[in-house]
Amino acid sequence: MADPDNDDVADIQNEFDTIKHHVNFEPPPPKPGQEWRSYPELPTSRDLNPDWEDPEQLAEIHHLLPNTWQEPWQNKNTYLETHYRLQREEGITMLRHSIKKFKEDPAMMDDPETCIYTKVFVRGYLMTRLGPMCQVQFSTERSGKKIRWIQTRRLTVGTLVAISTASDCFKTICMPAVISEHRIRDGLDQNPPTIHFQWANLDDAVMDPNQELVMIETRFGYFEAVRHSMVGLQHVANTETALDKYLVQADKSDMSARYVGDNPQMDIRSLIHHVPGSSSMTASEVNAKMTEVSEPLRRYSVLEGFDNQLSQYTNLDNSQLNAVHRILTKELAIVQGPPGTGKTFTSVQALQILLESQDRGSNVIIVAAQTNHAIDQILIQLINAGFNVVRLGGRTQNEDIKRYSMYNLQRRAAPSWTQRADRDYKTFESARKKNIAALEKVIDDVFPDDIINPETLRSAGIISGSQLESLQAEQAWAPELSSLGRPVGLLAEWMGSQLVEVKPQDEKDPDFEVVEDNDSLDLDLDAEDYDLELDDCIVDEDDKAGRIDGKFLPIKHLWTGANHQHYTEKDLVIRRELQKPNLWEIDPKYRGAVYQYWQTQLLLLYRQNFRHILRDNARIAKNLKINKWYKDAKCIKSQQIEIIGCTTTGLCKYRGLLAALRPQTMLIEEAAETREANILSALYGSLQQLILVGDHQQLAPHCDTPGLGEEPYNMRVSMFERLVKLKLPFTVLNMQRRMIPSLREVLNPFYPSLQDHPVVTKSDARPPVPGMAVPSFFFHHTWTESLDENLSRYNILEAEMIVHFMEYLLMNGVKPSQITILTFYRGQKKKILAQIKSRMKQWGPINNVFTVDSYQGEENDIVILSLVRSNGPNGPHRAGFLQDENRGVVSISRARRGFYIFGNMINLACASNESWNMWGQIQRVFERQGRFGGDSRLPITCQNHHKTTWMSHPEDWVNCHGGCDQKCPDKLSCGHVCGRQCHWITHDKLICREPCERTLPCGHRCQQFCGETCACNCAEFTGAYPHDEFIDDDATLQEDGFGVEYDTSRVAPFITQDQRRMGRAAGGRGNRRGPGRNNRGARGLRSGVGYDSGNSRIPTQSQSAPNSARPSDGQSHGWITFNARLDDEQRRREVQRQADLMGSSNPFSNGTEMAIQDTFRPVTLNDDGMRNVGDSITAKATPSPEKEGDLLSFNDDVETVALAMHPLSLDTGPIDSGGLVNAGSESGGGSIINTPTKRGRGVFSNTGALQHSKTSPTMLSRHAGKSELGLDQQSRPRARFPIPAHASEVRQADKPEWELASLADTASVADADYVDNEPADGEAELEGDEGGYDDLIFF
Repeated sequence: MADPDNDDVADIQNEFDTIKHHVNFEPPPPKPGQEWRSYPELPTSRDLNPDWEDPEQLAEIHHLLPNTWQEPWQNKNTYLETHYRLQREEGITMLRHSIKKFKEDPAMMDDPETCIYTKVFVRGYLMTRLGPMCQVQFSTERSGKKIRWIQTRRLTVGTLVAISTASDCFKTICMPAVISEHRIRDGLDQNPPTIHFQWANLDDAVMDPNQELVMIETRFGYFEAVRHSMVGLQHVANTETALDKYLVQADKSDMSARYVGDNPQMDIRSLIHHVPGSSSMTASEVNAKMTEVSEPLRRYSVLEGFDNQLSQYTNLDNSQLNAVHRILTKELAIVQGPPGTGKTFTSVQALQILLESQDRGSNVIIVAAQTNHAIDQILIQLINAGFNVVRLGGRTQNEDIKRYSMYNLQRRAAPSWTQRADRDYKTFESARKKNIAALEKVIDDVFPDDIINPETLRSAGIISGSQLESLQAEQAWAPELSSLGRPVGLLAEWMGSQLVEVKPQDEKDPDFEVVEDNDSLDLDLDAEDYDLELDDCIVDEDDKAGRIDGKFLPIKHLWTGANHQHYTEKDLVIRRELQKPNLWEIDPKYRGAVYQYWQTQLLLLYRQNFRHILRDNARIAKNLKINKWYKDAKCIKSQQIEIIGCTTTGLCKYRGLLAALRPQTMLIEEAAETREANILSALYGSLQQLILVGDHQQLAPHCDTPGLGEEPYNMRVSMFERLVKLKLPFTVLNMQRRMIPSLREVLNPFYPSLQDHPVVTKSDARPPVPGMAVPSFFFHHTWTESLDENLSRYNILEAEMIVHFMEYLLMNGVKPSQITILTFYRGQKKKILAQIKSRMKQWGPINNVFTVDSYQGEENDIVILSLVRSNGPNGPHRAGFLQDENRGVVSISRARRGFYIFGNMINLACASNESWNMWGQIQRVFERQGRFGGDSRLPITCQNHHKTTWMSHPEDWVNCHGGCDQKCPDKLSCGHVCGRQCHWITHDKLICREPCERTLPCGHRCQQFCGETCACNCAEFTGAYPHDEFIDDDATLQEDGFGVEYDTSRVAPFITQDQRRMGRAAGGRGNRRGPGRNNRGARGLRSGVGYDSGNSRIPTQSQSAPNSARPSDGQSHGWITFNARLDDEQRRREVQRQADLMGSSNPFSNGTEMAIQDTFRPVTLNDDGMRNVGDSITAKATPSPEKEGDLLSFNDDVETVALAMHPLSLDTGPIDSGGLVNAGSESGGGSIINTPTKRGRGVFSNTGALQHSKTSPTMLSRHAGKSELGLDQQSRPRARFPIPAHASEVRQADKPEWELASLADTASVADADYVDNEPADGEAELEGDEGGYDDLIFF
């Protein structure tokens, strides 16, 4: 059978026929020696569950051909069959092994290779445009752990699973299926979880919702990675290409591509990048020279090579020019690019010439790579060059690339060319809807909402005509039951109490405490190893991000018959009852069992029809796929697409679409990392040129199945490596532009011809690593490794050492983005990330920790490599992944400026010959450079003193602050010497800790540190004097029996508005402690100062004497009614009375009278932060002549209470014309009463009862914002007594805004918000008019 890919046939085939042939591909009948060509796309039950006692089946399983990659193949069939069988074995052998283990031990739990899902029940079918998908619920009880479905790789889309019945357990039944949707929401997040899959064979489709199943998944061998390539190899078997002679016979003829021979003229002007000596030319001269040089290159014959003069006008070195020439001309172009030599840049330059040398849209070039990241990188460069690009597959995470997806291209395209496709689509969609309706009818008959229709039973032949008539004969008189929620009708009446509701299959998953690690499936391999189109394996790209839509048809019995004795049709009594012609004669106690028998028979009879409808639906889904690919092909041509990008998996997955476009050229980026079968299966008949760009000395293809990657199967040998080792012609790039010369020397043992481009020798392009005297170092240690719960290696001391080292580099000015930490093991990666998260939070999120396998093609300024493996100095020595030379080369070639290795070199030297051959050469380079730390010491060099410190253990970093152990000699801006240990923080961010030597305007010396704001507690500096009595109206703070009262009616009238403002300007930060925090009442203070010596409360207005000076509610708060002497006398007597009651004498009567005379000096700050002291303002007042009225007498044990008073925005209460907030009624312990306010402020008691109109305490708190009413206590005795050590510390920490310092050091009160919210001019005038009640607190 001729394949439409064949050139002779494809010339007369159109796109539609080519696509149709691929989608509907049916393997040919088997022929001797070519049996593999007839194998189906999906494995059969015999493939997964063979009879292990049958020698014939065992021989078929073991029929694997050796991959003799070191010599040419005998013939094309053997070549293709070898890779086909290896791919098939990779996809199914581990699942076959898991099934065998389960058969031997059906009670087994999950293990590192197998996942067992029990209690699997079918819940329905989702009918989508991609075909029918079965939804099942299942249990993960065998895992023993809670599964994190968002992160795990369990049941990933495209995974092959095997299903059997719970009763059979794979003894005879094995039904393969492929996971089709990994839906988390409303799926895997449910209990029990649900999943969708597609049956490999629709004849296996289960219709019985009560049939318990078991499902097995293997953790190895991702089937989707090989599925499409196997079908592609079967296509290639019928296709002859111009590349066969190279791939099969290893022909070294190195011929030119046919299309190049037909027209060797190409436009190579894009190779001209600059003109020598342009710096001395004018712009017009440069343009003229560029035109002169470029014009002859518009139509340049490329067959004979490039002119030698071209190198002086291009940015490409000679090896890159040779590579470009090979790509432009040869049928098979192989280019090896060592690390940093610009493989991708060279590929883009060649593709640019190919595209500019042809008519736009006349021919598409396919560009593919192993990973999505690699293909996106090269596509972005092509997009920036102005070419029309489309990206197949929906796995890309690059937002720029997403704009060029097939879905978005369809949206931008004009729909004129899609008329036929749309007409066909409507036809297929109409057929699909009819198919779904037919399936829905079948399901409704078997699984009705209430009870089975007797007519359905008769039409299916389950009951006889006489039995139906006997039931219908009773219809004339049988009443319809209307029980709530129960079915009605003749059959329901016949069933009677035997009709019962079916209990749902609600098998809840156990709630395990232990969570399965999301890395448990990785086995030390990074996610990028499986960077396939997981979310796009079944679903073509659309706008739903892989979510599948369709009509869900539930399958569930709602009602059944009671059958407590578990009768079946095998029981004689049931068979006898079934033979009765009159259904009413059946014993009622057997009717439930009879009904169950009817249900079972109906399901069996409808099952074949059910599966037939599913097969029709799958056929319609294929037609829809043909229709979609046809529209895609037309869209690509109409939009004149020049580049089609996809992964190497996509080359096979979209084979029909790509073959229909008849490409001539295909370029594989990172070809040495791609399996040979993936490229081989994508050789379309129209291909004339294959370009392989890569490096076989770096990462090799990945192989999941143990044994298949090594001899004799060699699945990890790529087509690239095989052809290079067979000595087919290829070009090597030899000029690296990445690393400084000393780092390149580490690579030279593996790349002897690698040279440095001049750009890497420039110090400004690659500056030295700050804090390090050497750009590279090998830190040798013998710390022992460990094994984590996922069998991955880690070395905790090595991880700590690396994290400390990274922090040291950050302290020296290296940006976090400039550092990458590499390791070979996932376990070490997790430990390092955990250390970074716990130790380096101040540096922000740092996630630059990768496994080596995931970092190919990447680079960074500084790379730290963690080798992990170590069993001490004496072993046993094991190297593991480290002995893989390909991985080792990747790990040592990522750094530009600095490269530092941490590991046990003794272990690497003694582990194996492979390990020594790899790491022994690296050790010799480091030793020759004098950078091998064999004595377990790492040198770091201080940038300030150039002193080298040797670090040998994580504990050595404790006292390292980014420098050395010397004192910092630099001076701060104030002139003092820094004196700290050598540090990395700049001096402008440090505070000088020397004593301040400045003399303040008040004449005192500043008591603060030099770096702090100057301050003095004296009244002249603060502008706050002891008679500055300014308390808002009657609000009481009381705790522990000591009351504090405020009365704004007693504010001293000689305190002016300006003086109050000066006091605020001089104050420090206010005490912002809230009510109830360390609030102890002051003892022994006179009531006139606002304190009470006992638990008594100042009586309210109704309790006051008639001649009390305090105004009544609603009374004006002017100074006219204030009688200081009368009020003083009254309060003195009240204090005396309380003291007498408590058995104590009046502590305030010391027989001293003194007049108050204080001077206020306004203190302000200028723009330079210097203090300006204004003219003195003297205030005088005469205290009460009573001896007991001395306001300034204190006992030795008196403590001063600092009250921080903050504004509260009580804007819910009405404000009268006098600016007063009306108080609510008093209750209980206190209330807010008659508080003079200008902006809605109020003071309330500390008893917990906040009453102000209708404002709740919650509202008050919300209106107050950050404001608090704080009561803080500080010990402040007279100067002649020793001052407690903590007193100054408390004052310094709290820094109250108001300090009423006097001879006796009275209390402190602050209004912190005033400084932050300076009133406007209008507010200031209003404040002055109202007497400033808002700012004064009276003691």
